[in-house]
Amino acid sequence: MDPMEEEEVVESEEEKGWGRLDDLDGEYEICICARETNYEVMKCYTIKVPDEEARAPLSYFLARPAAPVNLVLRGVQIREYSSFTPKDLSPFSVTPAEGPYFSRYLALLNNHLYSVGGQAKLTRSEFEELRGGEDYPLHEIYMSSRSVWTLDLTCPDLGWKQLDKPMRNRRKDPQTIVVDGKLYVFGGLYDHKPIPEDCSSGRGWMEVYDPITEKWDSLPNPPFSIAINRDYEPVIFAHLELEEDKHEIMVVDQSNSQENDMCADFLKYNVMSSTWETWLQQHWAAVYSYTHCGRAVVVDHTKAYWASIVSMGKWNTECCIFGFDSKSKIWTHERLNPTPFLGESECFCWTSPGLLHLSDHKFCLLLGSRNSSHEPSEKASNYLLCIVLDLSAFFYNYGDPVRKPPLSVISVQKYSLDTKIELLDCMITNRGTQPPKTKKPKTSEEEGSVTTEDH
Repeated sequence: MDPMEEEEVVESEEEKGWGRLDDLDGEYEICICARETNYEVMKCYTIKVPDEEARAPLSYFLARPAAPVNLVLRGVQIREYSSFTPKDLSPFSVTPAEGPYFSRYLALLNNHLYSVGGQAKLTRSEFEELRGGEDYPLHEIYMSSRSVWTLDLTCPDLGWKQLDKPMRNRRKDPQTIVVDGKLYVFGGLYDHKPIPEDCSSGRGWMEVYDPITEKWDSLPNPPFSIAINRDYEPVIFAHLELEEDKHEIMVVDQSNSQENDMCADFLKYNVMSSTWETWLQQHWAAVYSYTHCGRAVVVDHTKAYWASIVSMGKWNTECCIFGFDSKSKIWTHERLNPTPFLGESECFCWTSPGLLHLSDHKFCLLLGSRNSSHEPSEKASNYLLCIVLDLSAFFYNYGDPVRKPPLSVISVQKYSLDTKIELLDCMITNRGTQPPKTKKPKTSEEEGSVTTEDH
C-alpha cells in the first residue's frame, strides 16, 4: 500500500466518535446516592450524560500494558496515548448519621428523594414494651424502623426531613418503586412480622404512600411466603410499561428456586384492583453462588434488564447484566469485565451497581473503583465510572456467526471522588431535550464499539 494511502486509513479516535453520544435524545441528569464507607454519612451526587469534561478518551484505556487487544475500535489505530484526569465530583448533599438510614433502595417522587425504613435504636424499656414485657440483657438494641425521610431536590441545602406519618410496619432495606404518583414499599421485614392488624388480614408485606393524602395503607400479601428471618430477599421487581399493564408491578420471586428445579415465579400486582396474579413460571438463570437482585429496567414493554454483582470465589467479583424477554420467554446474561476501564493499580470495588435506561437500547452502568497507593504518604484515590452500554444485541441468536457483541461499551465517563463510597441507588432526575441532529449514515467500518467479553 502506498504510504499516502496508508496515512488516510489511519484515523483518530475522535474522528471515529468514540465516547460521543450524539444519538441520545437529550442530556440526562442522574442523581446518585451513596454511603461513605469510613463514616456513617450519606452523600448525594449528580452527573450528566453525556458529560464531555468527564469523557475518557479511548487511548487512556489502551495505554495500560494489560489492555486487551480487541478493545481497539475496529479499523482504528491509535498513534499516541493521551493523558486524562478524571473530573472531580463533589456531593450536593451530605447527611450525618442522625439523618436517614443508608437504605439500598430510594425513590424519586415529585422532585423528592424518599428513604424509608432502616434501623432505630431502642432503649431497653422500649424493646421490652414491643416484646410484651420480655426481658433483654442489653441496655439498648437496634430494630427495623418505620421512619420515612425526604430530600427536596429543588432546595437540597435544607437537608433531609422526617415525615410525620411513618410506615405501618418496621422495615430494613425495603424495596421501593413509584407507580401512578404513589410510593410502593415492600419487603424488608426480616425478623419482624407485620403488625397484628395486618397479619390477621393477610397484609403488610407491601404498603403504599399517597403524597396527597399523606397516608400509608397496607396492601394484600403476594401468593408466596413473605420473608421472615431471612437476611436476603431474592426478589426482582419492575414497573411494567405495556399499555394494558401500566398500572402493574412485576415481582419475580426466587425464594423457592433451589427446591423447585430452579424455577422463578413471575407475579403481577395491579395497583388499581389491589390484586395479585401469577403471571408465569420460568426457569431461573442464576448460575452464580450469589446474585444481588433489585429493581429492573423494562424496555420495549417486554424486556427486563438488571445489573448485579456476582461472586465467583472469595476474591473474584464481576458485574453481570441479566435480562428476561417476557414475550419470547428467553433468559440471558452476560458478564461485564470492568478491568480494561481501570487505571494503573486500580481495582473494581464490590458495591451495588446502578443500571439506568437512557434511550433506545442505551444504558448507563455505574460502578466504583479505587486506586490504592503503595506510598504511605499518598492517599488512595476513589473513582466513579459511568459506562454507557449498547444492549441492542443483548437478546441475540447464539447460532448467528456474525452476531454483534451483546455488551458494547460506547462511552466511559470517569469521576474522582473525595472518599470511598458504597453505591446505594441512582435515578434519572431530569431528561433534557436537544434538537435532533442531522447525521449521515455510518458505514459498517465506522460502526466501531468496544466489547467487554472475557479474554
